[in-house]
Amino acid sequence: MTNSPQVSVRTFTDRNLTDFIRCPYKFYYTHIEKKNHPLGWHQAIQHIINNVVSSYFQLPQSHRTPANVLRLIDQYWGRLEVRMFDSQLQYYMAAAAVTDGLMRNLSSESEITQPLFLYEKFKMNLKELNVDLSLTFDVVEWQQDSFIVKKFLVDAGEQMLELYCHLTVVFSEKVFGIRPARIEVMTLMDGERHVFNPHKDSLEAGLNYLQMMKALIEDTKQFSNMYNMIECPACPFQDVCDRDHKNKGKQKYLS
Repeated sequence: MTNSPQVSVRTFTDRNLTDFIRCPYKFYYTHIEKKNHPLGWHQAIQHIINNVVSSYFQLPQSHRTPANVLRLIDQYWGRLEVRMFDSQLQYYMAAAAVTDGLMRNLSSESEITQPLFLYEKFKMNLKELNVDLSLTFDVVEWQQDSFIVKKFLVDAGEQMLELYCHLTVVFSEKVFGIRPARIEVMTLMDGERHVFNPHKDSLEAGLNYLQMMKALIEDTKQFSNMYNMIECPACPFQDVCDRDHKNKGKQKYLS
């Protein structure tokens, strides 16, 4: 990134917004410049979690047992390569944390007869921001006249949790016309369960939040004040990243 181009946002997805929160420069090289990069361990484990959770809820209810959770983890974890990690210790600690988290959380979800949505992606046009919005619902459980949204993540900081909550509320109210009764995010590396209860003002708060995100993404001159140094050591774009350059450039598009 040798200049500070203007970025025009046309599409918001849960993926590109979470990447932006992790590091605006990594987001830029991945989603604006479309540079290829190897799959990191964090993304690889997220794919495993998605596959395990999806496969588990596709089993007949009588087969949703701890033994089958372990079988599914073993089935998908075997595709992971140790060389993706900084060390063998990191690999084994991640394996233990994810296994424990999936065992505890999926065992407690065995009573769900059939999810309303299971890793289904929906798209809409958000007129207030003039962007297309795309969101994947991991597990949605119908409850009386509303629903409960559940998401399973490797990890998530406060900003990531706030983003997902706002995205879910805005999308649910705009597309389904219903406010979620509850949003639950399970972060498996730390074993935490984060619960949010949207209220009548949550839609307006969500729209304001997304408007703020749009403004931040489009103002690349501010990236140098926002990037997360924790992401740098494992970033595949270290050789091309110029975090301190602030010259103006031509307009780019996120679509």
